[in-house]
Amino acid sequence: MLSKTAEYALRAIVYIALNDAQGLKVGIKEIAKELELPAHFMGKILQDLVRKGIIASVKGPGGGFYLHRQASEISLLEVITTIDGLEAFRKCGMGMKMCSDLHPCPLHNEIKAYRDQLLKVFSSKSIQNLVDGINSGKYFITNLHEELPTQL
Repeated sequence: MLSKTAEYALRAIVYIALNDAQGLKVGIKEIAKELELPAHFMGKILQDLVRKGIIASVKGPGGGFYLHRQASEISLLEVITTIDGLEAFRKCGMGMKMCSDLHPCPLHNEIKAYRDQLLKVFSSKSIQNLVDGINSGKYFITNLHEELPTQL
C-alpha cells in the first residue's frame, strides 16, 4: 500500500522522535544503521522531510535530525501524503483510470472500504502514538535478529 520511501520515512521519524524525547539529535548514518536502511536513500528522504517542514536538522558537531514540533502534532497521514500524496487512497485496485462509485470495477467496493479504513488509521495516529507503543515494549521499528543455533 505504501511506497518504500513512505515506509522508511515513518520508521526514521519515529526513531528521530525516540531520540528527540531524550534531547538527542541523530545523523543519517546512525538512523540507517539502527533501522538497517540504505544510508544514501535515507539521506534523500530525510532532506526532503526537512525541506517540507516535517522534521528539522542542524549541521556540524552535535548536529543531526530532530523534531521541531511535538510528535503528537505529526500525523502519520501528514508524513505519508508528504511523501506519496493521496494517490494510494484513490487508486483503483484493478488499475482502471476512471474507477468510481458511479463506474466501479469489480473490486471497487472492497478496495474502497480497505482504503477508507487505512486513511482513518493514518489520520488518527500520530508519531507520538507509535513512540508510545515502542516505549511500552509492545512494538518495534528495528528488525529482529535471530541467533543462529550453535552446532555441537
